[in-house]
Amino acid sequence: MYELSSYASPKAKLTQMIKKGEIIQIIRGVYADSLSDPHLPVAGMIYSPSYISFETALAYHQMIPERVYEMKSAGFRLNKEKHYETPFGRYSFLYIPESVFPWALEPAPEQGHGFRLATPEKALLDTLYKIRKIQSKKAIQDLLFDDLRLSEDQVYALDWEMMSSLAPLYHSTTLQTLLRWKEHV
Repeated sequence: MYELSSYASPKAKLTQMIKKGEIIQIIRGVYADSLSDPHLPVAGMIYSPSYISFETALAYHQMIPERVYEMKSAGFRLNKEKHYETPFGRYSFLYIPESVFPWALEPAPEQGHGFRLATPEKALLDTLYKIRKIQSKKAIQDLLFDDLRLSEDQVYALDWEMMSSLAPLYHSTTLQTLLRWKEHV
């Protein structure tokens, strides 16, 4: 709107530009010049505070072999999951406990635009947090290597000390099982 402030009716000009295809409306109040603009930084514009996590961050860190088509982010001020269908794709925002929100994040770039990204360790913890009540070490191992198709070498190379300090903040049976599994491998 700042760029359109010289027009008599900036809102009318904005509507006209959208109809002509000069700009793309991602959601109300968030616009892009083209579909080739960066997609991951947009998540923080759609919902804040949030950071890219879950399978999206695992793919960014090249820990899973599949391409991810949904941009999943973590946030703590959510009463329920939020999903947005946009011209850039589907954006989802999932709840995580506020106590873990600020930890193990790193700045990341996409086409010169920055965004907050979970470290591989935090992305894995966030992902497993959403998978409820896994209590056997065998089930955790199957989940990691068969379902998520993570590389064993990458999993063993994670910073397990940091993960051990963060996991209790989630209050998750699945994450406690993960830590027990790691002790026995």
